[in-house]
Amino acid sequence: MVKLGKILLLLVTAVIVVGCGSRLNPETRMYTVYGTSKFKLPEGYEKVGNVSVNVEPQTWESGAFPYQTFNTTVFGQGESYILSQTMNVSGNRYFVRPLKGSTASRWGTGWRSGSYQLDTGNTSLEYRRYLDYIKSTGHPVAPGYKVDVYDRLIGRKVIARVMVLSPDKVSGRPPAPEARDLYTLDRDDFRSR
Repeated sequence: MVKLGKILLLLVTAVIVVGCGSRLNPETRMYTVYGTSKFKLPEGYEKVGNVSVNVEPQTWESGAFPYQTFNTTVFGQGESYILSQTMNVSGNRYFVRPLKGSTASRWGTGWRSGSYQLDTGNTSLEYRRYLDYIKSTGHPVAPGYKVDVYDRLIGRKVIARVMVLSPDKVSGRPPAPEARDLYTLDRDDFRSR
């Protein structure tokens, strides 16, 4: 009986992963980031590959960090790239605080949005990992990028994010923030309820 329960749990998990996983509809070129979070992949962009990047979140409890990973699918055309990302907060003790900032309706969905700059010669470890992955696949990287970030909080534990990297001279936009600055975690202290 226990074995049957484990098999059923495995099947349900597989259905959820397949149902919520990233996928491209070739007719509409709509790409599913997570659930109903989608974006339109422009013509000419092709899949470069997948990379996972760990991030160290900020929490109010110093020294105790939950595990976080941005699972990323990279699409490219020349030196331009689109990164489709999901991040799940692991464990039951932490959740993502509600996102604040400018919002935009894009691809039929509401997103928080921001526009930044990225100097590929001087960047944080998180962005360096994305750029190193792109280079390792043999694709070119521009000296600087305009980075448009669209993100959504799904429930309390999942972030869906689309980053559009367009070659551009480093200008007066603010530098691209790290995930730890964009997504603040808080502890759900259920014992105090």
